[in-house]
Amino acid sequence: MSTRPYVEHVYSNLKSPRPNGDAWGIDIGPKTLIVGSNTSHKSTIVQAVELAIAGSADDIIGRSIVSDAALLLTLAPGDELGVTARLSDGSTANYNARREDGKVKRPQHDGPGAQSLVHRSVAAALSGSATTARKAFLEWSSSGVKRDDILACLPSALHGKYGDIAQHRGRDLSETKTLIEVLNYANSRSREISKEIKGAQLVLENIGDSIDAKPTDETMEKMRFAVAEAREILDASIRAASTGMTEEEKQSELERLAQQLNAWEQNTLTCEQQKKDLLAQLPSKGDNVDLAIEIVTVATEHSLDQCPVCSSHVGLEHLQKCRSFYEQQVESWEKQSEPIIQKLVEADKAIDSSNQNMAAVQAEINRVHGLPTRSKDSRAIPVNDAQSRLEVAMETLTKMELVCERWNDLTNARKSIESLTNDQESYRALRIACEEAVGSLLSEQTRNFTELVQTYLPDTWKFKIELMDGEREVFRMGFERDGRLHCALSGAEWATVITAVSMAVSTKLDSNAPAVLVPYDRAWDARTLSAVMKGFLNFEGQVIIASTVRPMGRPPKGWTILDMDVISKEWAHGPDEPEEESEPVEETFNHKPIRKKVRNDRGLSVISRSAKKLEERGFLMADILTMTKETAAHLIENNVEPHTVTITADGGFKVKKVDNILPINLPPAP
Repeated sequence: MSTRPYVEHVYSNLKSPRPNGDAWGIDIGPKTLIVGSNTSHKSTIVQAVELAIAGSADDIIGRSIVSDAALLLTLAPGDELGVTARLSDGSTANYNARREDGKVKRPQHDGPGAQSLVHRSVAAALSGSATTARKAFLEWSSSGVKRDDILACLPSALHGKYGDIAQHRGRDLSETKTLIEVLNYANSRSREISKEIKGAQLVLENIGDSIDAKPTDETMEKMRFAVAEAREILDASIRAASTGMTEEEKQSELERLAQQLNAWEQNTLTCEQQKKDLLAQLPSKGDNVDLAIEIVTVATEHSLDQCPVCSSHVGLEHLQKCRSFYEQQVESWEKQSEPIIQKLVEADKAIDSSNQNMAAVQAEINRVHGLPTRSKDSRAIPVNDAQSRLEVAMETLTKMELVCERWNDLTNARKSIESLTNDQESYRALRIACEEAVGSLLSEQTRNFTELVQTYLPDTWKFKIELMDGEREVFRMGFERDGRLHCALSGAEWATVITAVSMAVSTKLDSNAPAVLVPYDRAWDARTLSAVMKGFLNFEGQVIIASTVRPMGRPPKGWTILDMDVISKEWAHGPDEPEEESEPVEETFNHKPIRKKVRNDRGLSVISRSAKKLEERGFLMADILTMTKETAAHLIENNVEPHTVTITADGGFKVKKVDNILPINLPPAP
C-alpha cells in the first residue's frame, strides 16, 4: 500500500477517441498495470499523468521530456489541451495549453514537478558515461557522509584547495553533492586553463618570429641620456634665440640681412624700369578723348541740342554721334593696349611686394641692431636643427622601448605558461583525488544501496554494481549469474532495473511528495511481468506499467488492472449499458474493468474557461467536474465563495449554514 500521495484519477482530452473529442476520465491505483494492444491508448494515460505531474511528457514523436506547447497541442482534438489529475491526498495537478488567434499561449501547469518522476533523471544518468553514472550513484546512495569523510579520501595538500572551492560551490548542498561540484569545477577549470596556455603559447610564437634583439640596459641608458642632451640643446637654442646674440652672431645676421635688402632694392629698380619700358609702348589714345567723352555723355544724358563747349546749335543727334565716335576710339585703344596694361598691373604688384619685403628686412635689421649682446653658449644651435635632433633621438628611444616591451611580453607569457601549467596540474590532481574519493565512498555506500534496490526486484534476480575493473574505474550494472556480472540485459530487464534504482532514489524525496514511476514500455513477457509486479509492491510510491501482455497466472494482489482494449472502445463508442457510480476495486483479468463515470452529461470540461475561473476561486476540481453549466455560471456571476456552498450529486448546490461551516472533503470522481 502506498504511503505517499498518488494519482487516483485522470481527466483529459489528450488523444481523445471520444465523439467530438470530448475529454475522457479514468481511475488508477497506487500500482497500476495498463494492458492492451499497441493502439489501445496505453500511452495516452501515461502521458496525461506525466503532463499533470511535471508539465512534460515522454515518447512524443519519439522524443523524451517534451514541454513544447505547440507540439503537445497536436495531441488534442482542438485548440486546447487540458489534464487534471486528482491525488489521494485531495490535491490536484493540472496542465493546460491553448491556441488563441493562431498563437500558442504559454502553458499553465500546477503540479508536484519533474522531481516526482524520478525515473527520468535516473535513466539520463545511467545512459551517460561511466563518470556521470558514478557521480550520480554516489549522490543517490550516500547517507550521512561528512566533510571529514571526504577529506580523509584526499591528500592533505589538497584540503585547502578543496575547502576554498567547496565554500563557494557547495553552499546549502550535502557533502556528497559538494564533492561532485568540486570535482566538476576542477575538471572544468583544468580545461579552461588548457585554453589559456594555448593562448599564451600563441603569443610566444607570434612575438618570437619578428622581435629584434633586446637592447641592453646600458644601451637603453645611453639612449635616454642622448634624448635628455638633445632636449637641453633645444632649450639652450630657444633661450639663445629669445635673449640676444653674440657679437659674432649679430654681425653675421646683419650681413645676411643687408644682402637680402640689397637684393630687394635691385629687384625694385628692375621692376620700375620694366614699368617705364611698358609705358613707352602704349599707343596714343588721342588728346582729351576721355574729357570729350565725359562732356558729350553729360549732354546726351540731359537731351541737349547745343554743343556744351561752344554753345552752337548742333542738335542732339549730332552729339550722340560724337559720343559714339569717341567711345569707338577708346574701345580701339583698349584692345591695342590690353596686353601692355596687364603687364603694367603685374609690374605694379611686383614693385609693391618688393617694397614690402625691403621694409620687412629693414625692420629685422633694426631689431637685430637693438638686441642685447650676450656671451656665446656653445650648446646653442639653430632652433630648427635642435628640434630635429631631439625628434630623431626620441623616435630611436621609442623604438627601443617597444622592443623591450615585446621582450617583457615574451617573458610574462613564459611565466604565465609556467604558472598556468602549475595551476592546471593542481586542478588535475584535485580532479583525480575527487574521482578517487567518489570511488572510495561509492565502495562504502554501494552495499546498502544495492540491498535497497534488491528489495524491489524479483527474488531470483541478483542485482550487482561493479565499480572497478582491475585498477580502472568503471560503472557497470546488471545481474549476477553464475558468479559473473551480466550487463547485456533485455529491454524489460533494463526497464525493471532503472525503475528499481528509481525506487531506491525516491526514498530521498520528502515523505509527503508523490513519487510516480513509469517503467519504459519494453517487450514484457508474461513470466517477467508477473515477477516484476510482485517486487514493485514493496515500493511506497506509485507505479504505472504499460504492457501488451498480461502477467502469468493470477495478478499480484494490490495491483489495479486496466484493460485498454475494452476501455478505449467504450471511450470511442460509449458503454452498452449506463454505468453506475461505484468505489474503485482491484481488477483481475477474468472480469470486465469497473470504472466510475467521468462526469454527468451536463458537467463541465476541465479545459473550459468556467472550470479555470472556478478553480482560481478555490473550488475543488472534483466539485467542478460534478457541476452543471448552469450551476457554474451562477457561482461565477454571483462571486460565490467555495466554503459557503456544497455541490450536490446532481450538479446543483446547497448553501451551507453560517454557524456550521465544515471543511469540504474531496468526493469520489463522478
